[in-house]
Formats: sequence, C-alpha cells, structure tokens
Amino acid sequence: MKKQVKVDFHVHSHHSSDSTITPKDLVKYAKKRSLDAIAIADHNQIEGALDIAKKIDLLIIPSTEISTKSGHIVGLNVRKIIPRGLRVEDTVDCIHDAGGLAVACHPFAWFKGSLGNNITENFDAIETINSSSFPFNRCKGKATKIAEKLNLAQIAGTDAHNPQSIGLAYSVLEAKPNIEDITKAILEKRSQSFGNPLPISVRIKQQFLLLNKYLRFRK
Repeated sequence: MKKQVKVDFHVHSHHSSDSTITPKDLVKYAKKRSLDAIAIADHNQIEGALDIAKKIDLLIIPSTEISTKSGHIVGLNVRKIIPRGLRVEDTVDCIHDAGGLAVACHPFAWFKGSLGNNITENFDAIETINSSSFPFNRCKGKATKIAEKLNLAQIAGTDAHNPQSIGLAYSVLEAKPNIEDITKAILEKRSQSFGNPLPISVRIKQQFLLLNKYLRFRK
C-alpha cells in the first residue's frame, strides 16, 4: 500500500568541501522536519553518500551534483561517478546509463552554476523549489514555467550545506518508502513540492561554519 513520503532531494554532506553536515545531523534534522528520505548530492562524487547510507537509520538516495560545461545537474539515484566537464546532453546520457534520473537543479539561481535555458525534454525532472536559490521567487517561477513547458516532473530540495537548512524544501510523493518507488513516483509525476528560501540568519551561519571548516583544514 502506498503512502505519502516526504523527501528533501538536495542535501550536501561533509564529504563536500562546502558543507558541514554530518551523518548525525542528517538523522537529527530528518526527524525534526519529519523527512522520510534525503538525497545526498555531493559535488562530483558519490562515495560519501554510499558510505553514509550504510551507517545511519535513514533512507538515503545516493546522488551527485555534476559540473557540466553549462551548469550543474543532479544525478539522482546513481552509484557511480559521472564525469564532470561534459556537455549537458552527454551528462544526461551518462546519468541514464547509470540508472539514475537527470535533474536540472536550481536552473535559474544566481551564482550557483545554473543551467538556465540549457534544459531539454531529455531531463527527468526540474528542481522547481530550491531554498538556496536567489532570488527565490523569480527562480521558482521560471523553473516552474519551463517544467510545465517541457512536461517534466517537479521536485524540491534545500541544497543544504549546513544542518539547519535540511528539510526547508521538500517534495511529498505518493509512494512506498523505498528508492525504487520514490523514483518511479517522480517519473509518474505523483509528487508535490513545497518550501521556503533560506532565512538570512541561516545563510550567515552557513558562511560562518564553512569558514571554520576551512580554517580547521588549513591547520
């Protein structure tokens, strides 16, 4: 029997150089925000997500945020490295070959390596709500418009780099609480997306935590 599952589809762990989120944080904030699953999408790598998935009692969807020649793409539910620096269409093909879904993440956000208009119907979904996107309402509106134009699924993720961000954006899907059914629900557009922009206080705290992480590694 299917139920509603709540998922944050874009979280970075401490395995990303620009994130401070530990496995303990993931469990704590998933419980606090009533999340059933989290997609860990570290930059251009997958090992961290796979390792964390084995160690904590939380459904982790192993994913990766890939840097292409024209912007960033999330490979959702992949278990192998996707080469960086390829053309958008080649990256999408690599994700599909790896059995994953190609998601246009924060497609119109400023300062985030966004795809802009380099999105085609070959994508599986568009991240229409991303809490870290700026300016938030403009990004949400433009992403929703292109998702509707291309008839692509719409999902949401916080793009969390610090613990307090986790779960501020999320999708609610009509699915069983397992990866296969969640990804199927995306493709069948059995989902709704919700979320708000990161509060200024959280953005400031994120920069402070990242500075501390940088200074620790410099020692």
